Amino acid sequence: MATKAFRECLIDVYRGEVAGEAVFGGMLGKAEDVQQRYVLGSLFQLETEGKAIIRPLLMRLDLSMLEDPEGRAGGMSGADGLNALPWAERFGAIQEIVKANYLPRYLELATLVSADEDPEAARIATFMGRHERAVVEVAANVLAGKPDPVAPVAALLTFPLPRPA
Repeated sequence: MATKAFRECLIDVYRGEVAGEAVFGGMLGKAEDVQQRYVLGSLFQLETEGKAIIRPLLMRLDLSMLEDPEGRAGGMSGADGLNALPWAERFGAIQEIVKANYLPRYLELATLVSADEDPEAARIATFMGRHERAVVEVAANVLAGKPDPVAPVAALLTFPLPRPA
């Protein structure tokens, strides 16, 4: 059975997905070209799929699947601040924000459950750590000017967006 610490961390990760979806959705609305739409749309898709992956576990653990309106509003506000920056600087900020505020909690989730005790929860927890590492990697790729910066995220998506020609 999932511990209290696991349940609390899982809710935090779910809230992170809600906020991330709001951030990337808000940024997507300001994309200037097809490449920017692909990068931001792929990150938006990752957050949406992250929420969908977590929801069955929330249901099984009798935890709320409702989205926190404050988290969504905070994400939209964050998007506004990021959109005020030049393209590459947005990703420098995203990289720092995710590394400092989200990645540690996402990685912690996998330490709070074992595959022996709950294989499904352990699988989801491990995936969510990979998910958040991929966001950091995409940000680093954009900063480095890599030709397919979104590759780490696209590899995780069940429903990847079509790559622009």
